[in-house]
Amino acid sequence: MSIHLVRHAHAGSRKAWSGDDAERPLSPRGEAEAQAIARALADAGIDRIWSSPSRRCIQTLEPLARLRSLEVEPVDDLGEGGVVVKALDALLAATSDGHRVAAASHGDEVAALVAEAVVRGATLDGPGSAKKGERYELTVVDGRVDRILHVPAPDAGS
Repeated sequence: MSIHLVRHAHAGSRKAWSGDDAERPLSPRGEAEAQAIARALADAGIDRIWSSPSRRCIQTLEPLARLRSLEVEPVDDLGEGGVVVKALDALLAATSDGHRVAAASHGDEVAALVAEAVVRGATLDGPGSAKKGERYELTVVDGRVDRILHVPAPDAGS
């Protein structure tokens, strides 16, 4: 089974946004990146889509959700300040139930999830932190993350 862990697409500057940061949307560039992420994951067999409750994370996976006729499910532990151990355990429980999950979160949380999986014995192929729109494919074997593959952001122009 697999988990696709996505850092949200481009959302512009946090400093330039005057509202609640949880409501900061994707930029036009980020919207194109979200479409490219959907195309890249279209044939991955994903049947659950989870996200940080932040608008930009939800928007990152909405194109994939539409493509797969699924809903984006907000998960508090994927949000900023979430409990990474609980998020990883929930993702692993979903794969144990036979699901393939795509999950969007924030840079610090994605890096912490990857680090937690490595502490638990996973092998990491690539950097431990992702840029906006990049993702990791986590291969789950016997209820634990066995391998983590860093995947660069797909070309938003294709």
